[in-house]
Amino acid sequence: MALLDLTFDLNDLLANAQTLVVIGRRSDLVDGWPQAGLPSELRDVVARMAADAKPAMGSNASTLLPIVQGQPKNLVLIALHDTVVRHLSDTRALDIYLALRAVARPEAGKVAILAALREPSHALGAMLGITRAYPLYSRKSTNKTDPKLADVKVLFATKQGPITTGLDQLAHARDAVHAAQRWTDMPTAELDTAVFEAEARALAATLPHTTTTSLVGDELLTHGLRGLHAVGRTAMVAPRLVILDYNPPGAQGAPVALIGKGLVYDTGGLFLKTVDSRMLTMKCDMGGGAAVLGALAVLAHSGLQRRVICAVAMAENAIGPDSYRPDDIIEMHSGKTMEVNNTDAEGRIAVADGASYIARTYKPGVLIDAATLTGSQLIATGKYHAGIVSNDGELETSLIDAGLRSGDHCMPLLYSPELHTSEFKSTVADMRNSVADRMNASTSASGLWIYLHIDDLGLKWAHVDLAGPAFIDNRGTGYGVGLIAEAVKGLK
Repeated sequence: MALLDLTFDLNDLLANAQTLVVIGRRSDLVDGWPQAGLPSELRDVVARMAADAKPAMGSNASTLLPIVQGQPKNLVLIALHDTVVRHLSDTRALDIYLALRAVARPEAGKVAILAALREPSHALGAMLGITRAYPLYSRKSTNKTDPKLADVKVLFATKQGPITTGLDQLAHARDAVHAAQRWTDMPTAELDTAVFEAEARALAATLPHTTTTSLVGDELLTHGLRGLHAVGRTAMVAPRLVILDYNPPGAQGAPVALIGKGLVYDTGGLFLKTVDSRMLTMKCDMGGGAAVLGALAVLAHSGLQRRVICAVAMAENAIGPDSYRPDDIIEMHSGKTMEVNNTDAEGRIAVADGASYIARTYKPGVLIDAATLTGSQLIATGKYHAGIVSNDGELETSLIDAGLRSGDHCMPLLYSPELHTSEFKSTVADMRNSVADRMNASTSASGLWIYLHIDDLGLKWAHVDLAGPAFIDNRGTGYGVGLIAEAVKGLK
């Protein structure tokens, strides 16, 4: 049985449940239709609790201990706002995640979740929000198989009744997000670049029409990926570009390329990060790589009739005798030369090399990269919205729309080579790798730096900076899986 199971039978949902969680808009819960099939005592209690509820993001869960004889023993009500502003998803993925994680306790025992939705299309976002509240990774000595993961069951319902179709696709999305969360939560001692490659290959083995190749260590130099090699060359485990190629029979249109930043750890290199404010949690710096791998899994299981090339640039930005240095000049895969002025701006180097190699090798029509690229993304768009930089307005809009459908919120950022290319001016090379002025839209400029290595190819490009939403309160969220999969499905 899955760690987080789906059902469309109310009796199955409630069987032996110790805790029942009811999720819905406040007015719907007061009206009573979401709880129509529940025992009468529960129906009345839910309606009364909803009438008193004051929805607030992240703190709107009310718990009532034993209310009736038998099961369930605990009732948790998550009353959602009746309306939503245009920059938040109507699926309420974020609301559900923030509220549910507060009650997703090991002592909750077997959990039954009844989620009332206005539209069947909202099930994807609700599924992703619920999934995030039950991450898989745990190394607690008394909790090796996390009890709160052992038995959670979910039923989605609309006013017309339980949702019975599309559950397999929801399950694939759940599994992809759980995998992305687990990778992001794993410390580098457990997830170095070799293990990350092995995980990617194991995932690919479960997907139809998918093959895997990789360029490892000095093979990167042979193929011109000198930037990615420099970033990871001094680590104990070699850097690599891992490529998953989903190519179904009869694939239509130009391929789509997904490039992920897979920095399994980022010390900052010789620009060493400080421990207290910047280095801790840098195991999460492969969140972009986790997102694109998860998105590919969702797309392959959906039967998408389009070739998708998914590549993750994997490295550990360690320090050692062979560290790349400030003032080094490196010729990137694109052929452009880069003067290093910040070894802690390594993610763009890795992603740009990967993007250039994939774009020139596979000739995609669209390329989307995902990276935990800048801390300034959180300043620009916050903890819960990724920042989008794109050279194409239609692609930008498709990502924003995909974010609203999936609940993976994102916001557009400025795309302006005219204003930002000068930030990377070098007197001895084609460019530097970090901005001169951090006050000049540095998140936008940093995303643009990646595009400068494929700007001669005429393809549609978008950059997703998910530094904030990929890792919240020391936990991976699997953010980006839903966003990127939905965006690719919507491409023309």
